[in-house]
Amino acid sequence: MKREEPSGCTTSEEMERGDRFLAAYHLIEQSLRKMSGSGVRDTFRHLVDDMAKENAVVRRFRDDLSEFGELRNAIVHERVSPDYLIAVPLAETVDKIEEIARLVSNPPLVYPAFRREVAVFSPSDCLGDVFRVMHREGYTQFPVYDGGVYKGLLTDGGIAHWVAARVAGGAATGPVDEVLSCVPVGEVLSFQKNPQRARFVSRRSTVYEVEEIFRENSRRERWRVVAVLITENGKADEALLGIVTPSDLLSLSI
Repeated sequence: MKREEPSGCTTSEEMERGDRFLAAYHLIEQSLRKMSGSGVRDTFRHLVDDMAKENAVVRRFRDDLSEFGELRNAIVHERVSPDYLIAVPLAETVDKIEEIARLVSNPPLVYPAFRREVAVFSPSDCLGDVFRVMHREGYTQFPVYDGGVYKGLLTDGGIAHWVAARVAGGAATGPVDEVLSCVPVGEVLSFQKNPQRARFVSRRSTVYEVEEIFRENSRRERWRVVAVLITENGKADEALLGIVTPSDLLSLSI
């Protein structure tokens, strides 16, 4: 973490930056202690390492937080006098720690950030109904439920592969638009090699947790998760409250 080494005396502006840095640092420390329920004897570094194992926000900023701890020690323990700082945080460092303090203490949640009406279909619905919603709303992922039981995620890519296979195989007899419109959603969903391409999270999940789902899943599994579905407690049998796609996260500044 870059810092200034003041020569002579510390200016009032530098003192203010130092005070702002320490205030943000203490807010982060308080938040970490509250999360972990640890005592005052645990060091800041230990808190960061411990909470990074279970908190996506801390995990995201772990390196920054560790460097903040080192800079804080330099400011506090190497202080020559109340009005002279050996180490002064740069303006951009102060801005960064204040932003991270805000995110750690009050992380952005998926709900209501991604609250929306989710277009849901049943296996018996016609594919033509899906096309109409795609055209009208621009949606490309559709959860499929059969009597309240989640069956999978119908995607535009899955539909395209099914259409290609059907046309190439000569199964489409008659006008293509008429043939496709009458096909049940369940038939197309069963064609997809892996219709379970969504994950469920609770409305209390953070945006950073969802970000990790997309990132880690794409590394470890053959079939990439393309949507995260939001319910009250992250269970598939609960009412859908919203949906998140990778492109949604790109549009959200985090």
